[in-house]
Amino acid sequence: MYKINPAKYSGVTVIPSDIIENHLILSSARYLKVILYAYSRAGDVFDEKMISDGTGVPVDEVKDALVYWKARGHILFSEEEAVFKTAETKEEKKTAASPVKTEEAAESIAEIPKKSKASSNNPPKLKYDEICKRIGESEDIRILLNEAQLKLGRTIGTGDQSSLILLHDYYGLPIEVILSICEYAGSKGKSANMNYIYKVGTDWSQREIDTIEAADEELKRLERVNSVWGSFAAEIKLTGVYPTSSQEKYIRQWSEEWHFSLNMLVLAYEEMMLYKDKFNFSYIHKILSDWHKKGIDTPEKVSAQKEKYRKEQDEKALKKSGIIRSTPEKITPDPTASYDILRAEERAKKVPTLKKREKR
Repeated sequence: MYKINPAKYSGVTVIPSDIIENHLILSSARYLKVILYAYSRAGDVFDEKMISDGTGVPVDEVKDALVYWKARGHILFSEEEAVFKTAETKEEKKTAASPVKTEEAAESIAEIPKKSKASSNNPPKLKYDEICKRIGESEDIRILLNEAQLKLGRTIGTGDQSSLILLHDYYGLPIEVILSICEYAGSKGKSANMNYIYKVGTDWSQREIDTIEAADEELKRLERVNSVWGSFAAEIKLTGVYPTSSQEKYIRQWSEEWHFSLNMLVLAYEEMMLYKDKFNFSYIHKILSDWHKKGIDTPEKVSAQKEKYRKEQDEKALKKSGIIRSTPEKITPDPTASYDILRAEERAKKVPTLKKREKR
């Protein structure tokens, strides 16, 4: 059993219970170092380098930690605070002259343009100061980043925060839809892969899956895809490999569009292993695509196709060796010719018979 030494109470740093109750498990050790140092400097102004020197945490990670703690209301950036107060004062005066909805005012502050559904251009990643600005001006963004960390079970850095904000601000996905993707990724062991979450989100935006109802339907389809993949991976003894967002589309095509059974997927895998020394997803897709075009949809048809191919190859080999000669083409006689070549050929084939001489 242990207890705090009362003699050390001479210099006390007060830590909010929120940090103890909500962040000890989810926050990394370095993030906790940063906030402990920050509270030890309560009332003073500090910067990233000062914290880095005082904690041993690299400056880049200090920046990520500050964004994290600012999103949770524990830190204010002094320069931004002055800017926000000025903006709020101007907005209050504007509102007094001409009332507008809070949501409309928030939209007027955001500088990131909305994406057209048909656009394929990828937006640039947000910089550190741009992320800080969005966190400071939007309660929705703060909720998004906070809840995403809870659903993923880990802290998220600047790059991940940028991806989530872009899914909302640029691709137009509602907060609840983005969080449903995060929850799904976390449940499937893909919580560390923000690239997967971002690709799923951009795909949903292009297909206009932008309501919680549509998201639920899509997640059910993804569950079916994962069920197919799980059964397939178990059959071929494949462990620790998960399909990417692009590969999930192919699996859906195999099972839901082409209606291939699990046995057919396994046969395609076995065919692939005849030509490749390791698992090759693209090669399996090519095999299944070829079978689909040829109408080969059962193991019996696969066997029949292989037997037909084997006979064709054997025949080609025999012809090449000269054991089997190709059947000559029939020649049609030319009516204008001065001789009948067919009759000449027939005569040439006949062996003349010699009559015996009579004895005299």
